[in-house]
Amino acid sequence: MSGKTYTVEEKYNIVFESLSTNQAITDLCRRHGISSSKYQVWKDQFLTGARSELEGKAKKSPYEKQVEEMKSVIADLTIANDALKKFIRGGKNDCSR
Repeated sequence: MSGKTYTVEEKYNIVFESLSTNQAITDLCRRHGISSSKYQVWKDQFLTGARSELEGKAKKSPYEKQVEEMKSVIADLTIANDALKKFIRGGKNDCSR
């Protein structure tokens, strides 16, 4: 079998083809140049992803989690910044009296 790297779309199409036809897995794998064990891994990932989506438990990418954490930090810093601005304004008003 070749060392070709398959895109997500190609993997999806191969697994979907196997699930939507009565074609033998060995024939499908031979035609696409993949091993049956590689196909099985893709199929398991495909079905796990589908199950997660149906359960509403889709995994967030690490980037999504990082973005949420950064938004939280920004919110905290904004609140602190606003408090400091009010304190400084209040301090200046008190000194000028």
